[in-house]
Amino acid sequence: APRPGSPPPRPPPSPLNLHPRRSLSHSPLLVTFDPGPPASALRRPEDARPRPRPAARLVPARISPTPGTRPRQAVRRHQTPTGAEVRSRRLLRDVIERPFRGGPGAVESAIRYLASLFPRQLFEDALPPLVLKHQLYSLVRDRTAVDRQLSRLKDEGLIRLFQLGFDSDVFGVAFTQDYTVLQAVAGKEYAGMVRRFLETAFASCPELSYDNGRMLKDFGFRDPDITQLVNAGVLTVRDAGSWWLAVPAAGRFVKCFIKGRKAVLGMIQKAKYKEILLSDLQSRRAPSAVKLGLPYHIHDLIGAQLVDCIPSTSGTLLRLANS
Repeated sequence: APRPGSPPPRPPPSPLNLHPRRSLSHSPLLVTFDPGPPASALRRPEDARPRPRPAARLVPARISPTPGTRPRQAVRRHQTPTGAEVRSRRLLRDVIERPFRGGPGAVESAIRYLASLFPRQLFEDALPPLVLKHQLYSLVRDRTAVDRQLSRLKDEGLIRLFQLGFDSDVFGVAFTQDYTVLQAVAGKEYAGMVRRFLETAFASCPELSYDNGRMLKDFGFRDPDITQLVNAGVLTVRDAGSWWLAVPAAGRFVKCFIKGRKAVLGMIQKAKYKEILLSDLQSRRAPSAVKLGLPYHIHDLIGAQLVDCIPSTSGTLLRLANS
C-alpha cells in the first residue's frame, strides 16, 4: 500500500512505451504496431479539392546584346549522305587515285567528267559548263599529252578555249555546242552582233585571240562592231589591236571560283600539319562560300599544284604545297 502523502505509483510500461536504449530483442514483451487509420481518412475535406495549376511563365525572347547582330543559331547535326553523294565521293577518289591514261580519248573524257561537276543551275543556265585547263592535269598526269590533245580537239572544232580574265595563265575550256547557245546575251541589243560573230569569225577561226587586221579584212568587223562585242563580253582586250575570246557573264563564275578556292584552302590550312585525307575532306560540311562544289575545287587545287597528292594506307592525302 502506498504511504500517505507519497505520489501515486507509475503505471507499468506499455509495449509501445519502451525505453529508447532497449532493443526489441531484449524486451520480454511482444511488440505490436498499430498502423492506424489510412492516410485517406486523415485528409481534410478541403484537401480533396483539386489544386489549381500554377500559371505558365512567359519567357521573354532572347535579345542580341549588340544591335544589328543575329542570335546564335542552333548547331547543325551531321546528316547522313545520300546515295548520290556517296557515289560522287567514291568516283572522285577513284579518278584521283587512278587517273586517266594518256590515250586518244582521255582528255575528252576528262572534260566531260569535269563539265558534269559544273553547277549550271547556280547561274540559271546562262553559262556553258566551264572547265579550267589546269583541272585536266589532275585527271591526266601527262601534261604534254593534255596540251597535245586539247590542240587537236580545238582544231576539230569540238572545244573552245577562253580567257577568263582573272589570271593570264588560267584558261577555260567548253564544248563548242554549249558555248554557241549564249543564253546570257539573249534578248540584248547586241544579240544580233554576237550572232554574226558566232557565224563568221568564231566558226572559221578556232584560235584563242583575234587581231584587228583579221577582224576587219576577213570578217568585216569595224571598231564600233568590236566595241559592241567587248560590251557583250564575247571579247576582252588583250593589248592594242588584239582581243581574247571570252564568255559573256563569266564574272559571276570568277567571283564564286575565287571565294571557293580560298575557302577550301582554308579548310586544309586549319588541319593538323596542313594535310588532310581526301575522304575526310569530302565528309566535312563545305563552307557557304563553296558554291561550285568540293569536287570542282579539289580538281582545281590538284591541277594548279596548290596541294600535293600523297598516297597512304588510309587513302590519298592532300597536303599544302611547300608547307
